[in-house]
Amino acid sequence: MISTERNYGKSRKKLPAIHCKEIKESWDNRKSVYKNMADMGLCSDPNKTFRIKTTKELLTPEVENVEEIEKLNKKPVKEKVVKALEKEASLPAKKTNKLSEPDVQYCIYLLDKYGEDYKAMARDPRNHYQETPKQIKKKLNMFKNTPSQYEEYLKSKGEKS
Repeated sequence: MISTERNYGKSRKKLPAIHCKEIKESWDNRKSVYKNMADMGLCSDPNKTFRIKTTKELLTPEVENVEEIEKLNKKPVKEKVVKALEKEASLPAKKTNKLSEPDVQYCIYLLDKYGEDYKAMARDPRNHYQETPKQIKKKLNMFKNTPSQYEEYLKSKGEKS
C-alpha cells in the first residue's frame, strides 16, 4: 500500500517547470536554485538585490566594504543566459489583437445588416451590452485591423481589400 504522506512530500518537493529555453539548458540539477541563478548572473531574491536601506543605515556614514563590492562585480559563469534574455527583452512585443469568436460573429452580423451606420447598430436588439456607437465603431475597427479574421470575412463576402 502506498503511503499518502510520502507521496504528499514528493509532490511538494517538485520544482516548477522552466519554460525559458536558455535557463533550462544551463540549469544544473546538482546545484541549489540560488547557486544556479548566481552562476547565470540572475538574481534569485530581488529584495536582496535591490535592498531598501533602513533609516539607521541611511543616517550612518557609509564605509566601503571591499567584500561587497567584489561580490557585486563578480562575473557570472554562464553569461550566455543573461545575453540571450537581454536580447529577448529588447525585441518588441508582438501585438495579438484578436477578437473572440462571439465578437467576430457579432461584428459580421452588424456589418452585413447596417454597413457603416453605427447609430443603428447601437439600437440593434442584439446589442446586449448596450454599447454606444463609438464603442461599436472601435470594436469594428479592431475587427478590421485583425488581418486573419477580417480577410476571412472578406473572402466569405467575395470581396478583396
